Amino acid sequence: MKKLFLSLMLVAAVATAFVGCKKNASESDTHSQSFTLGETTYSVDNSVTIENIQYNDRQIYNAIVLSTGQMIGDNSGEGQSIVIVFRGNFTAGTYNLSTDLESFPKYFFGELEVEDIVNFSIDDLMEQEGVYMANSGSFTLEMDGDFFTITTDGVEVEKIKDPAVFETSSADYEGDMLRYVLARVEEGTLNEANIVTAGRTEYKLWFIDTQIVAFITEEGDMLGFTSSTPFTDGVPTGEFTNDDYLIILVEDMNIKAPKPATSGNINISKDGETYTIDITGVEFNGIEDTYSMHYVGTMPYFDFPF
Repeated sequence: MKKLFLSLMLVAAVATAFVGCKKNASESDTHSQSFTLGETTYSVDNSVTIENIQYNDRQIYNAIVLSTGQMIGDNSGEGQSIVIVFRGNFTAGTYNLSTDLESFPKYFFGELEVEDIVNFSIDDLMEQEGVYMANSGSFTLEMDGDFFTITTDGVEVEKIKDPAVFETSSADYEGDMLRYVLARVEEGTLNEANIVTAGRTEYKLWFIDTQIVAFITEEGDMLGFTSSTPFTDGVPTGEFTNDDYLIILVEDMNIKAPKPATSGNINISKDGETYTIDITGVEFNGIEDTYSMHYVGTMPYFDFPF
């Protein structure tokens, strides 16, 4: 169990957990919309659920993330965050917190940047110098669809690298949660990089509302192809070119500088819920490398808050 827990992956590609252009967190007259560590208070700028986190024991995990700051785009940086990990579905109720590895949900406070979000690992999080995990207290979750209310009572956290260091922590938030649903990836590479998730979403490309089919690597790069009309029945199957669906590249999640392809071919087939998608011969002005991608897996719809 310890090995499972320490290596639990919360693959959160695209850093959608931490929207960069503006706050996606709701305003409230009754809740402070903040979280704390000791005497320091942080505003909740971003609120998201990360869903369908799959592990090799076939157990599904889900997480709630409240964060401050801008995590993507050309002004991105690190952001303090509360991460609450559930084993299985989110369920409303009051939960006692402990460091027992068999006990879920888990409550963490840590500092995250885009690379941590793209391939988020509990193991990596617990290796950070400044991360804390709750050892006592409780939190309450209320849910009405995508509208969550999260409050805490008497939460104490201990520094994982130095368990002798204790702080108090709290969260007080109500509002809509962006839903980031992870794909089931069977195979996936973009050139030499592994693809960690994929899916369909809305994307504002050069200030134009666009549909995008996106593939995200563990390094935080995104290759996708776009359409001005919705993919209402999932991803279209067949053979296409860059003239049919514009292929773009977003490097390092710098969403303000997408690169449009000058050429490329797209081949898509489907068996049940599993897609096989190959994108080949992709070239970009100013980039010497030619890009190729192979993907086998599901293509869920997810929130993409740009």
